[in-house]
Amino acid sequence: MDFDLTEEQKIIQDTAARFARRELEPVAAELDRTKDRSILLRNLKKLAELGFMGLNVSPEYGGTGAGMVAFSLAMTQLGRACASTAATTSVTNMVAEVIQAAGTEEQCRRYLPPLCSGEYPAGSFALTEHGAGSDPAAMRTAAVWNKDHWVLDGNKLFITSGEFAGIFVVWAVTDRQAPKGRGISAFLVEPDFQGFIVGKDEEKMGQNGSSTNEIILDHCRVPQENLLGE
Repeated sequence: MDFDLTEEQKIIQDTAARFARRELEPVAAELDRTKDRSILLRNLKKLAELGFMGLNVSPEYGGTGAGMVAFSLAMTQLGRACASTAATTSVTNMVAEVIQAAGTEEQCRRYLPPLCSGEYPAGSFALTEHGAGSDPAAMRTAAVWNKDHWVLDGNKLFITSGEFAGIFVVWAVTDRQAPKGRGISAFLVEPDFQGFIVGKDEEKMGQNGSSTNEIILDHCRVPQENLLGE
């Protein structure tokens, strides 16, 4: 079995290392100290231009299609210089992969290109709640069908990039009669949807440059076509 890196993987690793050294290291301490998100957003845009926001997303949707090994190599190099940037980039890649894996063709074509290109500064994954983080089966956020749209109510906690994400994968209970841990669905929620509120930016012990917010869903209206996979 050959464990050597491919040429593409080596190029991605070297590119990430150079970017981290030249762009991230000089500003990492300032970003962490000041929480000046303009620094973070500027570097996220540059990373998107280099193809780092869709490393495991098909080129058909604007991604790099380099695979998980390349993703791991890139995040390791970015994280050595700035954990806040690496965390934000990692979550954005995760959101893109979830949409690619579970989304419809229309959803993929609508949301993946702006995620990969940097048109959306980042993507957010809204799962954790006050009593449901490691145990998502305890989730209390609910979605109810109302004539021609879904209505989401609940709170999400510790959501990376809540301040500026262009798209959120939001998880909610859609069938309260289902056995515990089932009856949960995911929705693609845009930040300008009615009833979607970005709450406080959490005070943290580290990675202060990364936005970590509470998300409030107050009768948030979500179209049927934004039910992930439907």
